[in-house]
Amino acid sequence: MESEYEGDSQDLRIVLLGVSGAGKSAIGNAILGREAFKESTTRKSELQTGRVKDKDISIIDTPGFFNTQLTDEEMKNEMMRSMYLSHPGPHVFLLIINLENFEEEQRNIVEKTQEIFGAQAFKFTMVLVTGREKMSRREWMLFILDTKFRELISHCRDNYHAINSKNEMNQTQITELLQKIDETIKQNNHQHYNNEIYLKSRTNSIRIKKNLEEEKTDKGKETETKQQKAKSAPDTFITHNVMEERMTHTFTEQENERINEQQTAKE
Repeated sequence: MESEYEGDSQDLRIVLLGVSGAGKSAIGNAILGREAFKESTTRKSELQTGRVKDKDISIIDTPGFFNTQLTDEEMKNEMMRSMYLSHPGPHVFLLIINLENFEEEQRNIVEKTQEIFGAQAFKFTMVLVTGREKMSRREWMLFILDTKFRELISHCRDNYHAINSKNEMNQTQITELLQKIDETIKQNNHQHYNNEIYLKSRTNSIRIKKNLEEEKTDKGKETETKQQKAKSAPDTFITHNVMEERMTHTFTEQENERINEQQTAKE
């Protein structure tokens, strides 16, 4: 599948993001015009390249967010690998959203993206909605005006594009997609997300996690101290009352003796 798209630069690096089953691999294949990626559950970041109308395009497919087959650490390692494969860094992150399973989990990808790549990554991110043909014009308008969708794309400066499902795509749609990607790149003055930003975001993420753990530990110690004080408080109160009672009793005896002595003296 050859595209008529002609961008300004001679190379284009794209990292595909999304939850498992969003159709990232299919999008990568459609852009490259061949079955470059195996369309199954992706467990490792993978690079495929192609020549599309005098432009070298590199596409990096990544494991889906919330992939139950990978631990958090394995997922982070694969995302780090995607940065290595896209060296010196991707021009754009394509955040794939499938209309068929746009659920609450899908909207959590904003938090996941920020956690892994940092807030600056959204500057280089475009939301790609697939399955457009399954909605009427009215349904589509309601969807893009929905508060939850607006909130999602607001993180990406409202950069989004819609495309049909795999079997309903055509060459014109791929050309339009690449043109929209080029517009996003122009917004960034042809700069790309780089490894320095990524490593800084990872460092910040680790620091924030460490601070939260320390804060949690401090709160735990504070609670434990309060509990210990609460337990010892009644004993102190009882001891204080007993001492006060003894002192009062002693004072009363001394006062009675003094009065008796005064009466004896008068007699």
